[in-house]
Amino acid sequence: MIEGIQGINTMIFLLLGGVHLFWVFGGLWGTPFAIPSTTTGEPVFQPRKGGTLLVACCLFAAAILNLGFLAISQWTYFWIGLLFGLRVIGDFKYVGLGKKIKNTPFAQKDATIFIPICIYLSLSHFFLFFWQ
Repeated sequence: MIEGIQGINTMIFLLLGGVHLFWVFGGLWGTPFAIPSTTTGEPVFQPRKGGTLLVACCLFAAAILNLGFLAISQWTYFWIGLLFGLRVIGDFKYVGLGKKIKNTPFAQKDATIFIPICIYLSLSHFFLFFWQ
């Protein structure tokens, strides 16, 4: 069961890392839904290639960690679980369960896709922390 959870986590992280890498090299697919925006449609921030590349590298690193090839501390699972748990809670304005702005394209994808993925990643990593 643990190997199955790690495999699912690895596939999710590889997919997300691949999408971020796609954006680094100029891809536009999914970008209207990827950045939180104000009610007037203005993006909350302008992502830079360096930041997007850093996120992609972190996602690929998480995929490698979930493969189990590296001898890592159990605490790594805890910190990944905590990170995604905080993402679920959000910033109380644009992102997460606590967001106030709910009628933008990002907010709709956040509620239907991004939050459920983050809930799964948080819970699965806490499971790996406690039971591996």
